[in-house]
This record gives sequence, C-alpha cells and structure tokens, in this order.
Amino acid sequence: MDVGRTVKWWLAGLVTVTVFGLAAWVSGAFLLPAVMRSAADRWVVAAGFGVAVAALAALWGQSWATREGGGAASGTGRRPGRPGATATGERSIAAGGDIGGIASTGDDATNIQQR
Repeated sequence: MDVGRTVKWWLAGLVTVTVFGLAAWVSGAFLLPAVMRSAADRWVVAAGFGVAVAALAALWGQSWATREGGGAASGTGRRPGRPGATATGERSIAAGGDIGGIASTGDDATNIQQR
C-alpha cells in the first residue's frame, strides 16, 4: 500500500464520519423537531438516518480509495504500468488478463460453457 492510497483511506474515513455527524445533527436539530416531540426518540431516529447516509458515504469512499489511477477515465483504457493486449485482426478481441465469461468471434462460433 503506497502513501497515496493510505491518504485516500484516511480521507474516505474522515468524510464518512463527517457525513454521519452532519446528517444526524441536521436531522435531529432542525428537521425532526417539527415531526417528533420526544427528544430521545428524535435523536435515535436522527442517529439511524446518520448511519444510513454514512453507509452511502463509506461505499463511495471505498470505491474512491481503491480506484486505480488512469484507466478508462483518462482515455487510455489500460491500467498504468501494465502491458496491454492488442487485437490486430478484423472482428478480433484482445484480453490483457483472465476472461470471466464467454468471448467469441465470427459468425459460426460455438460457445460451450463447462463447469
């Protein structure tokens, strides 16, 4: 794990905690008092809402922290530092790693999936 990825994980965690705090505080202090009179019940609901919103933030943070640099977003379509596969023939495919499904070319291709 490099320093950049470690910093991303810390930032993702900080965002998750901040989102929880803000969502719970805003809903408990401003939104729910108009609906619920009991302060104890209001803060329990606010905490639950904060957890739900923080879970979404954590999902985002995990995908952001583990994302490889470059890739399709940079227009190259490849991971940096890895050799790419090149397909030269008409209607051919190239795979730079394992193919998880069926890959076939041509009009008369017969696909047989074995277990």
